[in-house]
Formats: sequence, structure tokens, C-alpha cells
Amino acid sequence: MPHKRSKASVRNERKKNINLPAQDSDLNHDAPKAFTRLMRMKDQMQQKNSQKKDKKESEKATAPTIQAGERMKDFAIRVENEYRSEVNKAYKDSKPLTDRKKRNRQARKEKEANKKQKIVEKYGGRDFDDLKDNVKFGEVADAPPIFKKLPKARGQNKQILEAKNQQAALKKKTTTGEDDTNNNGYESEEDENMKALKASHKRKLANMSAAAKKALEEERERTISMYRAKKAKKMEEDGLMASHGGL
Repeated sequence: MPHKRSKASVRNERKKNINLPAQDSDLNHDAPKAFTRLMRMKDQMQQKNSQKKDKKESEKATAPTIQAGERMKDFAIRVENEYRSEVNKAYKDSKPLTDRKKRNRQARKEKEANKKQKIVEKYGGRDFDDLKDNVKFGEVADAPPIFKKLPKARGQNKQILEAKNQQAALKKKTTTGEDDTNNNGYESEEDENMKALKASHKRKLANMSAAAKKALEEERERTISMYRAKKAKKMEEDGLMASHGGL
């Protein structure tokens, strides 16, 4: 059964109130229960915080008084603990500064100012956030450098290292009869790449099957024969061209 239509008077009243501002009752009625509960808790917390703040301010405003049955010594300790920072500040303010302390303070201030000025002159007032790399999309960073030699020895370490090298060279010369002073064991990058390539080829051949090895050998022979035929043809053409030019 369809819902019964409201009376004309009710419909006209709704049309009149459709553009009116919303009321608190309407908001509370339309808002979800969880939201209204959250807003109510927020208001309660604000009221509690304001009450605590007012209570603290009132306690600070009123001077502490001795309680019933409290000794004067305990009362003095309690007052000192409550107002320790104020007491220390008042003591420092009341204590006169000597000329030496004044000079030290002034020197520290000047030192801090000079330090800040040096940093500004060196880095131009830049911060750590300013030191950023503008990396583009797809840009690849190079690997860090690899040091293949030890750092240069200095001082006493240099003398010890030279003595060890001389002893090692002399011992090798006496045992092998060869002078190996010029060979320092350094290998170029090309030599290392060639060694790595040969090692990888050996590993591939060791893991290949017999059929794969046979196919690889046939492909190698075919490539060599094609290269030799092409070279012979080129040499023959060069020879014909030379004889034609001589005629």
C-alpha cells in the first residue's frame, strides 16, 4: 500500500520552511549518532581543560599558607620546591656580575656571531634541504669508485713499508733470480674484463650438453668458412681491378 499523502496545510507549511536556516534540533536529528557523541565528548574535554587551567591560575595567584599540623621546616621545603625556578632566577638577578663574567659573556656572543657569519659566507645561507640533486626520470647513477691501490704511506709507516718491500724484492730475486721491482701486480680494466669473459665462456661450455656443443662447433666452422670465402672473393676482385688498371 503506498504511503498516504500529507494534507495540503502540512505541505504548504513545509514549502514555507524549506528555505529557513537549519536549527540545532534539526542538526542533532539528522547528524549520525557517532558524530554527535564525538562532538559531545569534545565539548566535555574542553570544559575540563578550561576548569583545570582556571584552577592552576587561581592556585598560582594565591600565596601558599601553612597547613594545620605542618611544621615550619616542612612548609619552607614545600615552598622552595614549588617556587624553585623563581627563587633561582631571583638569586641570579640579585647577584652582581663581575667584569670577568661580563667579558666572557661578550666573548661567547661574538664567537657565536662569527661562527654563524662563517657558515653563511661558506654555504650562502643554504640549509640541508637546499642540497638536493635534480635527478631526471630514467637517469642512472654510476657505481662508487673502486680503489685498487693502498693509500700512500707517510711518516713512520712509509719507512716500515719500504723496508718490507725491499726485503720481499731481495728475497724473490735470490730465489728466482729475476728482478721484479717494476711489476707492482696492477692489472688494467681491459685485462680484468677479458679474464671475466673467458671465465664465463668456460662456465657456459662446462654446463652445455653434447648436442649443444656439437651445434656450436658446426656454427663456428660455418662462420669461419664464410669469412674465408668472403676474404678470397675480395682479394680476387682487388687483383682484377689492379690488372685492369695496369692495362
